[in-house]
Amino acid sequence: MNSYHGYEKREGYHRGYHKPREEHQRQPFKKDYEQRERVLQPQPLGDRCNPLCPFFICNKAALFTLNKPFRGKYMRVAYCRLTGGECIGSECQYSGCKINALLPDGRCAKALEKKTRHVSDEELFRELQSIEDYDVSDFAR
Repeated sequence: MNSYHGYEKREGYHRGYHKPREEHQRQPFKKDYEQRERVLQPQPLGDRCNPLCPFFICNKAALFTLNKPFRGKYMRVAYCRLTGGECIGSECQYSGCKINALLPDGRCAKALEKKTRHVSDEELFRELQSIEDYDVSDFAR
């Protein structure tokens, strides 16, 4: 056993602790496991891009969130370090999206994708048949 500043240094023990090092290592919290399993989803407001979305990024790395009290509850608010105020979201020239879903007009492509109506092949075929059934002479003057 070696002496370290008057204290004995025992093999397998961490300095300043009375238990072996293996027992003092940080155990992952249950919350850490829940966050790993959660799949990230776009979080637009209507069809507009939201700066609190997990995919929204600031190209100047000036985006941060604060918990701000509002009517007795705490709300997450996105702030900009460049302006010192609230983030204006997609109107900012430095805004971006990790999955490239931010359209030039500030809308989220993933939100618009959910709103569009998916037409089955059979319905599309019926529409084409009904258009083809018209006689060309009906449209001629």
